[in-house]
Amino acid sequence: MPVPNTGENAERCLCGGCPTYDTCMMSADELLYCARGASSCAVTQEGCVCADCPVHAQYGLTTGYFCTDGAAV
Repeated sequence: MPVPNTGENAERCLCGGCPTYDTCMMSADELLYCARGASSCAVTQEGCVCADCPVHAQYGLTTGYFCTDGAAV
């Protein structure tokens, strides 16, 4: 199920606390990759917290690294 790009989901999103989330992503005000798509920044995978995210659980997502792989479909 696609994840709705809503303010409520963005507030529950854990992307900002992810080890992979960096200053480029922060400067671009990027979050909620599972709904909004891959980061516009060059991503260095440093760890993934998607599986711990309440948005991930609510929508039955099974993968991670949405910041590099794009939105859930």
